[in-house]
Amino acid sequence: MKRFLALFLCLLMIFAMAACGQTQPADPAPADNQQTEAKPYDGVTLRVILATHDWTTAIEPKLPEFEAATGMKVEFEVYPENQLSDKLNVELGSGGQYIDAFMCRPLQEVQQFIQNGYLAEVSELLADEEFDVDDFIPAALNGYAQNGANDGKYYGVPLVTERQVLFYRKDLLEKANLEVPTNLDELMAAAEKLNGIEDGVVGFTGRGKGNPAVTQFSTYLYAFGGDFFDFETNKATINTPEAVAAFEYYGKLLRECGPASATNMHWNECAALYSTGGAALCTDADAIWQSFCGPETEIYENAGFAVSPTNATWNVCSWGLGISANSPNKEAAMEFVKWAAGVEMTKYIQTAGISTARNSAWADPACTANYPEELLAAIQKGNEIATKAYDRPMTTSVAQARDIIGVVITTAIEGGDVQAAADKANAEFQVVLDEDLAARNAS
Repeated sequence: MKRFLALFLCLLMIFAMAACGQTQPADPAPADNQQTEAKPYDGVTLRVILATHDWTTAIEPKLPEFEAATGMKVEFEVYPENQLSDKLNVELGSGGQYIDAFMCRPLQEVQQFIQNGYLAEVSELLADEEFDVDDFIPAALNGYAQNGANDGKYYGVPLVTERQVLFYRKDLLEKANLEVPTNLDELMAAAEKLNGIEDGVVGFTGRGKGNPAVTQFSTYLYAFGGDFFDFETNKATINTPEAVAAFEYYGKLLRECGPASATNMHWNECAALYSTGGAALCTDADAIWQSFCGPETEIYENAGFAVSPTNATWNVCSWGLGISANSPNKEAAMEFVKWAAGVEMTKYIQTAGISTARNSAWADPACTANYPEELLAAIQKGNEIATKAYDRPMTTSVAQARDIIGVVITTAIEGGDVQAAADKANAEFQVVLDEDLAARNAS
């Protein structure tokens, strides 16, 4: 037994010694040229300020992919558009060094932000062949040039385009034996007939809250032959007979056929009412149709879409992305914008049913497959008949101008003296136009 145990131990030692002399598989440190390259933006945190919008909802789930690829951390802050505008003005006005990228509106804040030095120029990004700047709808991109100039300098990139469309409930029109309204007379008649057709249902809903209502009211203004001001003379025109007729029509539509809270309603409130079946008709932007009657809403199965009965639509860039001129992370912010507004992400966004600003997305059937057939037809027709590239006054002090014009809208909805309100607002708006012109001439 002892002899056997000694032999066994001896054999174990021989095998162990032999094993020590062999090359064993291991995890050696990689050679310098084989080391995993560090992600380009490891340790960078971006603060990105966004609007409450279907675009934001669509891109948010994709953010982890971008973070994994770049190594950076992106912190989204999301606000309703009025709060967003106020926040940007306050923070950018105090330096803006804590904001890296943000959503903004070419027809709303961009000219002011360029003039104030809040926005970084993005020529480097646009020169990147991979970004394909020529793929953008030209009018949408030009919204990020100073005063719309085609001088090659841009201060942001467009994300979303929009046109006004008519949302209607098919079941209620059928119940009332009505055709889809195609002009303003038919819209008013339909709204009156549909008002109260079912308990809790109003005939029409639309933006009635002063400032925010201006963009949707604009097509009614154009339909009556009016405009905000004369570009050649720089004279305000919101008290002309055409403009007053538009104010009175829109006011009557909401006063007699809309919700009692019409003067407090922005698009969010309109969408909440319409999406739950509380309104038969609504006009608003196609870019946010998902919020009004998308697949997740109660009325999706009965959702109908048509060209706005104003037949005076617009094709504009409603939102885009800019970079703070004082961001300490401009290069990383540029990378984020390149990804968020790039060709592939834009196609993904449009596949989700959001109207984007790239031609390639509109040309790809796969990117429009999720659009209801009626909606896509309305958008295409809207593009054909578009006569305006703006849905609010094209001036630097847009917010102030909208506040002034919004008072007339509110007065009309409340049944007040529209002509008197328009005369007062016209005089106030003229002061704004004169001041803005003087500032432009001085710069």
